[in-house]
Amino acid sequence: MPLEQTDLVSLNRLGERIQTALSVVMSHLPMQAKSIAGLSAFLTYNRSNSQRILNAFRSKDGLQVLTQLPGIAGQQEFADKVSEHIPKPALVELNQVFSLFCQALNQYARSHAELKRLLNEPLQKEITDPSEQDKREALFSASKSLLGSHINTLFCCYVLTPNKHKPQFLHEFAMISKLGMMRSPASPPFVQFYTHEHPDNFDKPELIDKTSRLDATQFHIGIAKEYSTPQLESYYSSYSHSNSGLVFEDITNQSFDATFLFSNPDELANPLVDATHCSSTSISIKTPTKKMLMMVLLDKQIDRRSTVNVGCYMGNQKVKEGKLRASDLWTERLPEFPELSIIDLAAPNRHTVAGINAKQMCDYLLNYAGLDGNQFRCYLIEIDYPIWSSTYRIYFEHDLV
Repeated sequence: MPLEQTDLVSLNRLGERIQTALSVVMSHLPMQAKSIAGLSAFLTYNRSNSQRILNAFRSKDGLQVLTQLPGIAGQQEFADKVSEHIPKPALVELNQVFSLFCQALNQYARSHAELKRLLNEPLQKEITDPSEQDKREALFSASKSLLGSHINTLFCCYVLTPNKHKPQFLHEFAMISKLGMMRSPASPPFVQFYTHEHPDNFDKPELIDKTSRLDATQFHIGIAKEYSTPQLESYYSSYSHSNSGLVFEDITNQSFDATFLFSNPDELANPLVDATHCSSTSISIKTPTKKMLMMVLLDKQIDRRSTVNVGCYMGNQKVKEGKLRASDLWTERLPEFPELSIIDLAAPNRHTVAGINAKQMCDYLLNYAGLDGNQFRCYLIEIDYPIWSSTYRIYFEHDLV
């Protein structure tokens, strides 16, 4: 029988846990053991199984991990061979996840081959269960009522490219646009959060328009005039050092738009020159939201050596960029699987996404940054009623070994 969606959620989580355990193991092995031939020679371990272990380690998601692993006997032999080269806690965890795999195999299939077949069967594109959609809308309505605020459409676009001035870093440019936002007088102030430490001389966000050009050597945050309610800057109140956010007050009982541009030149390591495991972008749903569009434009130089993953996670756990793989957050992942698309914004039928002129807004950001859109691959997720108080994250995991 085909696997149910709940089975796939459980198996994906197991695969991510196994991948995390393998990542710890690989971190303790010498560089020469991080290729198929090198791992086989270092451990005197079967070459085919060495390939399977490395494929599982590099897999894009938990389900792929389970299809790439060697069989039960190969897993046990790997644990035995590696035992003298890794710390005891890493070995205990490796044996535990292999034992859990064995239990899952007994539960879902008669053999590893059958489990692979079940996981590789094309899944029919699911039509959202009306009851599930109703639950999401109910959560939106309840949280909107509780907080006294909501957003009609959240559009965010991130651009990742090597920094010409600091080659050890990626330069991240971002547009965060909150369209049709409403606040009641009782709701918390509107705060635009971000992660980068602000310069000491910061006074207020700059006002940006289509003629503005960026000083690419410094961190910047500004209000995009063409996509924001007139005089939005006049509602700016203060900068909150405790949570890195711009505070806006007294915008109540009216619908307004607030769009911000960010230039972050020195927070993400450049995987072309640095041994970083991954780069990621994320958006946290701090205000109840009807529709979310999240786009990432990744420089094609980096895209060629990366695999992409997407997930929805509890809260907004701080991730040390470049150190964690998506699978390392398996304990935080929610059973929400956003669909990731690759789109060509140059195609006329893709200019508008969910009523938003995405190409126009991306071009505005690229123009501000002085970049050519042809050098990027564009990824998109589109979500109705994104889960309040969760974080949606797109990872690019880099092939290092």
